[in-house]
Amino acid sequence: MRITALVSWGGQARVLMAVMLKRWSGNVWLGWAFLFLCLTLVSTFLAFVSGFVHDPDDYPASYYRDKIPQRQWVMGLSMLFPALSAAAAGASIFARPRALNRIATGSIMLLLAVAAMWFCWALGVNDLEKFENFAISFSQGA
Repeated sequence: MRITALVSWGGQARVLMAVMLKRWSGNVWLGWAFLFLCLTLVSTFLAFVSGFVHDPDDYPASYYRDKIPQRQWVMGLSMLFPALSAAAAGASIFARPRALNRIATGSIMLLLAVAAMWFCWALGVNDLEKFENFAISFSQGA
């Protein structure tokens, strides 16, 4: 009983490994690019909300100085999803067999992902500069 169970499990493991190692088609890469592009909208919104400061006078300069590394992490993580989307779209464009519809759709998704990556970068740099200016101006004004 045990030997047949081990042989059966070994065969199932080999099949699972073969499926996992099988080369993904361009349509699968395009699906991943679309999923990451949708997650980009969420991460960009969260990056925008996390950098919003309603009344800067509520906190001392040390608060803003301590929040700068957190803003750097938020900027990096918000840029992660568009970068993954761009990489998946690029893989979809160059996947074989070539298909004109997939290449056109992948190119559009690649452009959208690069634009989203630039927007997340600009938003993050703006937040970092804002928090640095708050840290400097409130420490000099005190």
